[in-house]
Amino acid sequence: MQTSKLNLILARLVFLSTALLCFIGVLLELWYAYRHTSSLPPNAGFTRTFGPGIDGLLNQFSFFTTQSNLILGITTLLLAIDLDRTSSSFHIWRLIGIIDITITGIVFNFVLKTVPKNDIIADTASYLEHDFAPILAVSGWIIFGPAKTVTIPRIFLAGLLPITYAIFTLTRGAIQEWYPYDIMDVPRLGYPGVAINIIGIFVLFLLIAGFLALVDRLLSSRFGRISFPNS
Repeated sequence: MQTSKLNLILARLVFLSTALLCFIGVLLELWYAYRHTSSLPPNAGFTRTFGPGIDGLLNQFSFFTTQSNLILGITTLLLAIDLDRTSSSFHIWRLIGIIDITITGIVFNFVLKTVPKNDIIADTASYLEHDFAPILAVSGWIIFGPAKTVTIPRIFLAGLLPITYAIFTLTRGAIQEWYPYDIMDVPRLGYPGVAINIIGIFVLFLLIAGFLALVDRLLSSRFGRISFPNS
């Protein structure tokens, strides 16, 4: 089905809006981290903190939230610039962005024990990164696609990133004595407890990937979903 010019314009606007929202959220997060000492998860088994200063800012890039927002922001910005992206590597990163931001929203809102910072900058960044970005990302993907891009090999390759993230985080945590989330708090939970949490999140990754694959197949020719022959 041929995609109309109006749908292409709307797709670009949605992708651009998603990218800007992600980048604003990350910038606000980094600004707050630069000016404040990092907070510990509730009942943390460690006491290491970062910041204020450049160490606190750089440490934010170790958060899954920051990484998923950056990946989503960059891939949607690239789509806003050029919708006709047929590179398989691009669509793998596009898939990573959609799945990871969905995990970010679900885990933050339903799993993590978070405490509001009562700071307009920090709380605005949190809402943008954990609530608005997942909703806009998934709805934009469902409506505009690009369609016919979710395949089993791409899901497999996309799954390597969260595995790598878990290994990196646990290794860095053992060295720095710091962990970004309470579900990865080795001093409190031990490696068996953390391993159970990581496996649970990876199962969530597979469930989301399966849902996206099903939607991609069922809705490939619905709404205004963009489809290119080589994507």
